[in-house]
Amino acid sequence: MKKALSIAAAACALSMAMPASALIVGFTDVFAPGQWTVSFLGTLGGGSPNSGSVVETNTTFTINGGNATASPPGSDTPACVGGVYGFVGPCEVDVVTTHIMNPFSFQWSYVTSDTSGPGGDLFGVLVNGARIQLSDVGGPVTQSGQFTVNNATTSFGWYVNCTDCIGGAATATVTNFRAGTVPEPATLWLTSLALLGLAFSRRSRG
Repeated sequence: MKKALSIAAAACALSMAMPASALIVGFTDVFAPGQWTVSFLGTLGGGSPNSGSVVETNTTFTINGGNATASPPGSDTPACVGGVYGFVGPCEVDVVTTHIMNPFSFQWSYVTSDTSGPGGDLFGVLVNGARIQLSDVGGPVTQSGQFTVNNATTSFGWYVNCTDCIGGAATATVTNFRAGTVPEPATLWLTSLALLGLAFSRRSRG
C-alpha cells in the first residue's frame, strides 16, 4: 500500500513539475519585451544623426535602422563612419537574446525609404553572433518572408544594418514569433514511466 502511495505521489509531483508545453508563442515569458538586449552600434556623422529605435510588444518587434544626412564633400558620402553602400558596416541596430529554445521561427517584413534601394539597409537574423541576411539587396523596397532557425547555441536575434546611413532608413517588423516545440505525448509518457520506476526502485530498497 505504501509503495502504491509512493508511486502515486511521484506521479503527481512529476505532472506538476513538467510543463504542459515547451513552446512559447509570441514575445512572452523569457522572450517578453524588455528581456532582449538592444544595441546601437557604430558612429553616425553627417547631419541630424539618428541611431535608430526598437519598439517591442507581445506580438510585434519593430526595428528601425539608423540614418543621417550626408556629410561633406559629396551628397553620397556615407554618414556611417567606415560605412560603404551595399556592404555590411559598423552602424547597426541589434536585438538579441541568450535564451535558447530551438527552433526559432518568425515572419518578417522589411521596407526601406532609402532612395538608392535596399542596398543601403540590410536586415537579417543573428545566430550565435553571425549574420544571416534576409533582405535582398537587388529586390524591391518592400520585402517579406518566413524563417526558421534550428542551430542557435549561444544567442539569437535580428539586425538592421545601414550600410551608408543616408538617403532614408529601413524598418523591419517581426511577427508570429515561436520558440521551442510541444513535447510529444509518447516522450512525456516514457519519461514518466522512467521516473516512476526510479521512485519505485528507491522505495523498494528503502
